[in-house]
Amino acid sequence: MKNRKSSKLLALGLVFALGLGLSTAFAAVSVAPATTKVTVDGKNASVEAYNIDNGNNYFKLRDFAANLDFGLTWDAATDTAAIDTTTHYKPDATQLITGNWAPATRARIQAVIDENAGKGRYVVFDFDNTSVIFDVQEALLVYQTENLIFKIAPEDMEAVLETGIPDLDKEMGKSIDGKTVTPATLVADLVSDYTWIYNNYSGMKGDKDLAYIHASNEYQDFAAKLRFMYNNLGDYFDHAVSYPWVTYLFTGMTPEEVQELATASHEYWAGYGRYASETWTSPIELPGETGIVSASYTTGVTFTDELVDLYHTLMANDIDVYIISASPIDTILAANECMGYGVPEDQVFAMRNKLDENGRYINEYDYDWGGEGMYAQTQGEGKSTIITNFIAPKYDGAGPLIVFGDSAGDWNMMTDWMKSGDTVLGVIFNRYRKPSSDPIWEGSNEAAQTIGDADARFVLQGRDENKGQLRPSEYSILLGQTEEVLVRPAS
Repeated sequence: MKNRKSSKLLALGLVFALGLGLSTAFAAVSVAPATTKVTVDGKNASVEAYNIDNGNNYFKLRDFAANLDFGLTWDAATDTAAIDTTTHYKPDATQLITGNWAPATRARIQAVIDENAGKGRYVVFDFDNTSVIFDVQEALLVYQTENLIFKIAPEDMEAVLETGIPDLDKEMGKSIDGKTVTPATLVADLVSDYTWIYNNYSGMKGDKDLAYIHASNEYQDFAAKLRFMYNNLGDYFDHAVSYPWVTYLFTGMTPEEVQELATASHEYWAGYGRYASETWTSPIELPGETGIVSASYTTGVTFTDELVDLYHTLMANDIDVYIISASPIDTILAANECMGYGVPEDQVFAMRNKLDENGRYINEYDYDWGGEGMYAQTQGEGKSTIITNFIAPKYDGAGPLIVFGDSAGDWNMMTDWMKSGDTVLGVIFNRYRKPSSDPIWEGSNEAAQTIGDADARFVLQGRDENKGQLRPSEYSILLGQTEEVLVRPAS
């Protein structure tokens, strides 16, 4: 509904202006059905109304909530109705809100929920670009960089940045001014920049405020090249190198400090209000060994009502919910907590680093968490390994009922238990993936051909990246575009 917020406020005004207290209604001598007509956005609405002979009119608040789509709860213990204009109307905790779900996708998810409620099943969610629109860790990297929240000593930064990179001299393209870019050249420039920042910024060892630091060539070079390195490690090396690399920037922090940082980032970007691609370019005055580079990132994230409600609806049907994410564990735990997903902490799996004797992170992945060698990287095939080692044993070895994902990193866990019949549905958030580089295209293509089928194995959910919200369609609108798209052609 357009202008949903103003419509909700209008509903509240109507409720109070018409004197709708229950005590007034019951105190009346006689009550008769009313012929009052109510319209919403110019259309007739189904609202039950009564005339009371003391001059008041009575409407059911639930009817207004349903027509204007605002949250409504009832506390029997205190005999109190509560209105929440920040949530959707939900008549039954076991049923999904309509929201912006694609109708066929919502119907298929709800059907699987209804059929399996209370049967001891579980589902698995990816987080970035699935449970949230856009990537919370990529957004956190921008927030961390802009606010210079690091606990790494300058003399340790080189080792941190080089962690896990098998070939520091591998070419990663050319700079804008024609230099060969390698991990080694990037690390050299980043260490130099960081050392200057560390010695000058008042939040570290210096006496200059953040505005002064932001205006410096050293900061601008550091921001652009750090982001460039993050963006390109995934293209030039295996994901087993690139995914854990960003977690090493938390070296020296406690888990509590990372969660505090992540919470601040989530709340900042959730309220940012603009979804766009921005670019950092390093200054020509400080080319360094790497030269001049540019790196892009996306602003804003959305923790949608539909997904938060989906989590809660599954739980209300006694279907257990797990998260397996390629982002760092504290980033996901912070989002789970501050944005109200409500998943128990021991049912969240994500990238984990080892802690030192003082409880601070070091730049080493913790493959031994939960058992020697059992904790795989939580991406790609590793997500299925996590299910096999940590989740399935709680359910007599059974795989997940539904898997929710968006890309290649989710394809294994979405399909590995389909042949056995354990996984009956893969829900794909439509990012218009390429068949040449992302196997989830196969599921997207099948979903596009089976829209509305009662036994569809895959369903698509569209989103509008320019607005940061889901669309009531399988078609998506990509960031910076205006035309809706479904599935890329096979060739």
